[in-house]
Amino acid sequence: MLVALYMALFSKKTEIWAVVYAQNIPVESLLSYDLLVFDREAHPPLALLKDGHRIVLGYMSMGEAEISRQNYEVVKALGMTVEPRQDWKGNPLIDVRKPEWSQYVLNTLIPDILKQGFDGVMIDTVDSIIWLEQKDPVRYAGLQRATIGLIKEIRAKFPKIYIMMNRGFDVLPYVGSDIDMLLAESTYTDRNVSTHQPEMVPMAIHDHYVTQLQAMQQRFRQLKIYTLDYWPPNDVVAVKAIYDQQRSYGFIPYVSAMELQEIVTEPKQY
Repeated sequence: MLVALYMALFSKKTEIWAVVYAQNIPVESLLSYDLLVFDREAHPPLALLKDGHRIVLGYMSMGEAEISRQNYEVVKALGMTVEPRQDWKGNPLIDVRKPEWSQYVLNTLIPDILKQGFDGVMIDTVDSIIWLEQKDPVRYAGLQRATIGLIKEIRAKFPKIYIMMNRGFDVLPYVGSDIDMLLAESTYTDRNVSTHQPEMVPMAIHDHYVTQLQAMQQRFRQLKIYTLDYWPPNDVVAVKAIYDQQRSYGFIPYVSAMELQEIVTEPKQY
């Protein structure tokens, strides 16, 4: 009996995952992963990856209308974008309070993703919505509440799909029971806004993230937390240290180059 217990404890497979936003990725390099996140428009053939145990998620932006997307003109024509203050330099932001956006997400965007063979969605840019209301709480009052409502609507309409949310820590206490996975991007390393190179997150901020995330794990027992950090792949010692540290917190890590255009395998040794 002791031998069986020992084998059960130490033979458990370590879950590995990856996110890559490129189409020409050899399928053979993806077969060892348990979870994969792809761009919804440019990705490897999904049928070759559906073997019963692997989860494949398609990217969707909830808070930003992506100028490069095929659906940008549709979103713009529906009048769903807003003009943020001068300090926003990203894609046009979406007014998630508008029922037209909820209808588009529920009836067009997500169904189009699922029709391709994805098992669910990775919801990105929730932080953009939170930022907008924090910057102008009068003009954009209710954005956060509308975001929470839309995530709950997604779960209600698609009860069997997998839902991952990227960051959105402010709304996590309200939607933690509605999602399956949280992607905690850039909690150990982040992009320097001046040099555009990765750098370590200040320790006090990192520790705050860890405390917050572990509390959410305790509160929402079904919630799995995946981390995504950026570091030069050729710095094997640092990359391995990031993996080890994030795993020590009970998270499932992935470390990649910032462009996310290739699969970067975890170093096995220094």
